[in-house]
Amino acid sequence: MDELKNRLMSLEDSLERARALYEEFFTREDERLSGSLWLERMTTLHVLGQELKPGSRVMDLGCGAGVYSLPLAKAGHSVLAVDLVPHHVETLKGRAEPGMALKVLCQDAQSAVDAQEDAGFDAVLCLGPMYHLRTRAERLRLMVSCRRLLKPGGQLFVSFINNDWVIAEMTLNGEDAAYILEGDYDQSTFRCEDFPFVFHTLDQADAELRDAGLVVARRVNADGLNEIMSEKFSVFTPGQRAAWFRYHLYLCEQPQHLGACNHWLYVCR
Repeated sequence: MDELKNRLMSLEDSLERARALYEEFFTREDERLSGSLWLERMTTLHVLGQELKPGSRVMDLGCGAGVYSLPLAKAGHSVLAVDLVPHHVETLKGRAEPGMALKVLCQDAQSAVDAQEDAGFDAVLCLGPMYHLRTRAERLRLMVSCRRLLKPGGQLFVSFINNDWVIAEMTLNGEDAAYILEGDYDQSTFRCEDFPFVFHTLDQADAELRDAGLVVARRVNADGLNEIMSEKFSVFTPGQRAAWFRYHLYLCEQPQHLGACNHWLYVCR
């Protein structure tokens, strides 16, 4: 962790940090969501399936290796996938199937959005950029720009990492629960250091979306206990996985359960 911190702290620019994070350290991000941490992927795809109209035109910002772009393209949507990490882009291109309406760009999210015309998309997915844009001004600029791209009735899907759950996850998954005493957070406010990702409280996420001029239609607990109990989740049988997923869908939009997760998914208009 010290090597990671020293390397990333030497980079001032948010984009350079994000690129280095995935090129040098988290090189298999696609496997994270396809492996033991499957609940976030399944929940997000479920919500997208509920919300997207057939044949939608979708922009996927921070698409990684295509964990959402590929299934959306397979489902008949037209997808413009954007990521700033070259090996993510090449992996996604290699996984694309003939006949898919899938275009892939190696570019940062803001530049890609700025290059698009107004009202050209039914949906924009921003399921990663908020983890890396270090200033509130950068995050608001991107969300305002994404809103410009939406057709009338279009939707912006935004994900955030839950500051408060990070403390629980790092403590319970770490050696000897040391993080609760020694972790990089303010022990009076429980505010985590924004490293290597940017963290939000629920109130902060709500406020940033509101200040970007967005109306929140849904707030979803995307992954529940999955990160804290990833080893247990990794050995679920198919039947157990299906049953837990049904249980999670029952809980995930109840207000009293919104805080019990690592990631939130917002559906905005």
